[in-house]
Amino acid sequence: MDLRIFAVVAGLWGLCLAVSALIPVADVDLVDPIETIFAGVRVAGYDARVVLIVQAGIFAAIAVGVFFHQRWGLLLALFYMAEVVMSHLAFVIAYLPMRSEWENVREVASQGPMVVLIALYLWIRAYDLIFDVQPADARERTVSDASHRAPVRATDRSGDIAALAD
Repeated sequence: MDLRIFAVVAGLWGLCLAVSALIPVADVDLVDPIETIFAGVRVAGYDARVVLIVQAGIFAAIAVGVFFHQRWGLLLALFYMAEVVMSHLAFVIAYLPMRSEWENVREVASQGPMVVLIALYLWIRAYDLIFDVQPADARERTVSDASHRAPVRATDRSGDIAALAD
């Protein structure tokens, strides 16, 4: 259930990115000049619109893949969030010495904990897919039968819980 909610949120975020990239094309100066950060580099203008549309496509692919329980969707989300974490870190390191950029650095740095938490959530959910933790030589479980149990004596205190469970 939590992955489906994540998929819906990712789809809505992709839609928001696409709308924010395409509204200025319709001659509405609502979000112009448009800026975005990709791979630690600030991108503005037409290039930023292209980056936002690509990011919207990535989020749409993540949403479809995760919603329909595809392995590639969760792995794409994990890799993309790892890129976002590294991008935020690179931006903060690159622009921290510039005093005029401190406000932007503060904003990006404040987003860092949430981005890391999302990446950790995806790591936890994708861990089984990545490492395939099912042991190859695991023995098959056998179901115990009531006739194979040892009899419980009335004075034996070790079997009280088992006796109550029957």
